Amino acid sequence: MCGIIGVENNKQAAALAVMGLMTLQHRGEESAGITVSDGKTILTHKGMGLVSHVFKGGESSSMPGAAAIGHVRYTTSSGSSLANAQPFYAKYACGEIAVAHNGNITNFARLKRELSSKGAIFEHSSDTEIVLHLIARSGEKLESAAARALSRMEGAFSLVLLKNKTLIGARDVNGFRPLILGRLKKSYILASESAAIEILGAKCIREIKPGEVIIIENGKIKNSFLYKKPKTQNACVFEQIYFSRPDSVLFGKTVKESREEMGAMLARQMKGVKADIVVPVPDSGFFAAHGFARESGLRFESGFVRNHYMGRSFIKPSQDLRELAARLKLSPIKEVVKGKEIVLVDDSLVRGTTARRIINSLRCAGAKKVHLALSCPPIISPCFYGIDTPVKDQLISARKTEEEVRKYLNADSVSFLRLDNLTKACSGNASGNPFCTACFTGKYPVKKKE
Repeated sequence: MCGIIGVENNKQAAALAVMGLMTLQHRGEESAGITVSDGKTILTHKGMGLVSHVFKGGESSSMPGAAAIGHVRYTTSSGSSLANAQPFYAKYACGEIAVAHNGNITNFARLKRELSSKGAIFEHSSDTEIVLHLIARSGEKLESAAARALSRMEGAFSLVLLKNKTLIGARDVNGFRPLILGRLKKSYILASESAAIEILGAKCIREIKPGEVIIIENGKIKNSFLYKKPKTQNACVFEQIYFSRPDSVLFGKTVKESREEMGAMLARQMKGVKADIVVPVPDSGFFAAHGFARESGLRFESGFVRNHYMGRSFIKPSQDLRELAARLKLSPIKEVVKGKEIVLVDDSLVRGTTARRIINSLRCAGAKKVHLALSCPPIISPCFYGIDTPVKDQLISARKTEEEVRKYLNADSVSFLRLDNLTKACSGNASGNPFCTACFTGKYPVKKKE
């Protein structure tokens, strides 16, 4: 999962892109970067670490240009290194071009072999570089070249492209990853989440449609078309469960509302559970716990002190770092939990190591009982579309029964939100089930191809 942004027709494009990336920082903490164009020259600045670290010297102020794209990275398909920090840049027969991408291209390995056999040289191990190669080899104007490239790619990709002062946004035909269009006076903005647009003082217009390409030049939408007609939408439901900011809007409702409804439905499923208080795992469990407490009538309590200088443990690049981050991030408040029967609400259970540590810390602090309530179903299959769960053996619910999970976690009970309730909570104004739920069902909309 990554965060992307594009700004067009604004003298402050570089600064706006950096501020937008700060809003999207929760989507990736490993690297950050922007590329800026004044119509003649493209400049890129990127580095490892948080946005505030990469741009701590005010680098964006020395990058002139009216168009910019930006990226924050969370590793999924390739290693965590400066070489794979985005945006990526290339100079080819038709000029200079840069790209920033969120998602995983599932036929990347096959495309790379094909291109390599024809003489292509790859500088990165990231699948994003495929976009540049496919566009460069088309020998067509940018619009048709982008459409041709996208039609060959499979899997999850929301991306922004920058050539001269032209900003292009595109979304895969399944709509796995979000991409929002906004307007700031005479400028257009593209971003992974609506919150990044609104915080810049802009107004959200709409989501880019699955399979859509949008071309923006000189403060106008030059063209918008479908490079391939979508059959069904398969938006990643984990955007509402975990990744997106609570104030972002998806399917006509805020993520906060979706999470509160998840918690309320969990409470209905667990009707009759005996407990004294409802405690969230900060921060992603907060709104689901609030909904649970409101529906159940149990008292909501903040039972942990969170170290806000620690990042999101789920998106660390290795299990050792995830566990270390989890230990440093949360400390139980003894006065709140001692002698209490607790409903502990979290967003999901992936590997189980963090949840076990949290539950044991509550018991050490004197909790009498701990009932773990999770605002999504058991995760039994890996994600190939941009979430770092590539190996099924790492997923605790794929290896153990619910009773075995409970014993491993040292919980008094473990309850998962049913899939039908999850999709109801998240769907908002969408009809049917517009979500990819492969991680819960093992049914993939697009197969991974080697």
